Amino acid sequence: MNVRVEGNGSSDRVAAGTSRRRVLGMFGAAAAVPLLSSRARAQSGKSVMRIAHVLTDQDNVHRALVRFKDAVEKRSNGQLEVQIYPNSALGSLRVTFESMQLGNLEAGVWDAGTPANVVPQWTVPELPYILRDLPHVHKVLDGPIGQELNKALLAKAKIRTLAVYDTTFRKIFTRPKAINSLADMKGLKIRVPEVQSYVRCMQLLGANPTPIPWGELYTSLETGVVQGFENKCEAAFNAKLHEQTKFAAYTGHIFVVNPLMVSDRWFGTLPKSTQDIVLEAAAESLAWQRVEAPTAEKNFEQKMKTAGVTFTSPDPVAFRKAVEPYYKEFGDKFGANDLIKRVRES
Repeated sequence: MNVRVEGNGSSDRVAAGTSRRRVLGMFGAAAAVPLLSSRARAQSGKSVMRIAHVLTDQDNVHRALVRFKDAVEKRSNGQLEVQIYPNSALGSLRVTFESMQLGNLEAGVWDAGTPANVVPQWTVPELPYILRDLPHVHKVLDGPIGQELNKALLAKAKIRTLAVYDTTFRKIFTRPKAINSLADMKGLKIRVPEVQSYVRCMQLLGANPTPIPWGELYTSLETGVVQGFENKCEAAFNAKLHEQTKFAAYTGHIFVVNPLMVSDRWFGTLPKSTQDIVLEAAAESLAWQRVEAPTAEKNFEQKMKTAGVTFTSPDPVAFRKAVEPYYKEFGDKFGANDLIKRVRES
């Protein structure tokens, strides 16, 4: 299995207030990608598709990419080589996305917040509590709404969406106390990605959102910089965060999508037969991953429980009511009120 891993980096996008050290680090990561591109193009007789992502090589999304790789390479008779770079090896979400826009990277897996920097409406599927359950998720992403988002990104940024992998509805993990009701959220320092929708969600739930890179979270919990975080069990366990948290709450506040995207300029250089292979392999990997994702999350949830983490189930009604104002805030700012209405009513 030719899965390449080079380097390590932050899994969070860079905010406007990034320190000089982190900015230099960001450009250093971006600079590494063109060098790899030149090396990839130097291989005669075949094309190379590098896929960057910030997840571990144990994550079910990475394993779906391995299936995609195997199918593409086999069906193309090795004429298209797929190289997968997990663990932020080619840089953060923002760095790799911008590298793809510049033509220095072929593909990657991101969240909805990253393409939302180009098409703000991509944030809508990750607004708090806007998606009800998995059937609703798939109805939105696979239907007209998802197709509109894909077409908008293709038109504006020349980026093609090959598949939108599932994650799960996120949970809130805490160190000092369990969350049994909305009142328990008040004042808790909760780590969030540097994404406004996550920050605003935690603010409306009464917490004190604290943007911190994922790679710094373990130490931040250990030293008390934050008192908790929100994510899925699989990511938490793989990062050994069960060692620093005691409680987890089934809040289901956000469903994160992981779109597999490719530079359409690069895609257009492939023969039609190879394009078809890529599209078919992406669809097949998506079908596998949508079955695997909930199973994997259940397995990692059990691992968290075995490790001593106590799970609670607060009533979601108060949580949903608390974030309601954000729909109008976001809709008014980005002209997305109709889209939000359509998602909620679908």
